[in-house]
Amino acid sequence: MRRAAGVAFLILAAASPRRGDAQTPAEFLRRGVEAYQNLDYDAAATLLRGALAAPPGGDAPDAGRTRALVYLAATEVFRGNRDSAAAAFRRLVLLDARYRPDQMIFPPEVSSLYDEVRLGTKAVSVAVAPRTEIRAAGDRLVVRLYATSSHELAAVVTRRNGAPVRTLYRGAIGDSLEILWDGRDSAGVMADSGQLELRIASRSTARPTLRLVQVPLEIRQVRSDTLPLPPPQPDSLFRPERSTGGGGVMALARGALAAAAVLALPPVVGGGADASTARFAVSGAIAASGLLGFLAERPGRPIPANIAANRALRDAWQRRAEEVRAQNAERRRDARLVIIAGRPVATESP
Repeated sequence: MRRAAGVAFLILAAASPRRGDAQTPAEFLRRGVEAYQNLDYDAAATLLRGALAAPPGGDAPDAGRTRALVYLAATEVFRGNRDSAAAAFRRLVLLDARYRPDQMIFPPEVSSLYDEVRLGTKAVSVAVAPRTEIRAAGDRLVVRLYATSSHELAAVVTRRNGAPVRTLYRGAIGDSLEILWDGRDSAGVMADSGQLELRIASRSTARPTLRLVQVPLEIRQVRSDTLPLPPPQPDSLFRPERSTGGGGVMALARGALAAAAVLALPPVVGGGADASTARFAVSGAIAASGLLGFLAERPGRPIPANIAANRALRDAWQRRAEEVRAQNAERRRDARLVIIAGRPVATESP
């Protein structure tokens, strides 16, 4: 009679949707809880299984699945299906190791069965921030583990192909455990950008891996942009470091004119053959003195004040360039790591 009433209830539930959401997991859950509270356990079991029909992470969030599982287990207890109740509780324990039935809602026979299943199941729930930045030496990725019961486990950061990068923990867990990762491999080198995984394996003496929780980790290594060197000093700021050499040109010109004038003197002034020889000698001496004057003044004489001013400009630029080079070296060393953690996925060893 009760089973017929449950079937009739399901037919009515499917035929009379409320607000267009009668077939959603949330609506199945709401009606399943109502059926349980009305002691209609056959209808409750069917409705609650309908609420759990959506895949994990789909339309039924974890909180809704947790509630559906505990009510389904309690329903199966009162239907006399202890094995089915234990199976539902096992799913609940694997979904959330921290969950405890509310003893104000569920009677002792339900809570005691849950504790029995929990203590007999070796598994952990994983809580990790979706985004972590490692900037300074003390920054860490924080992973919190919550155990169903005391057992052995290993937590290892690996590549996607399973190759180990760093073992974070290997040992026993009681109620809970916090493990940390500084973003470096076993050699102390910062992880490169790419895809890694955090693998947490629950173990026992009989089986090396009872259950594996995998958390995908996207690694992004971020370095600060380097600064450009300061632009070179414009030529307009520099002063001439030598004189222009105009005096040398004048000396050369004067010497040439004087030599030409001596050569042009009439021979009579000189008074004989010796006079011509003397004339050429004087003319050559005057020309040579003009040439020496030109050579002495041609490159220009150094101007100490201008040389000192230009050196100060060059030194100031060099100091700014060294400061930028030092900052760039620090920026290259100062890489930060961004770790994006995905949704934990649990699998049981066959």
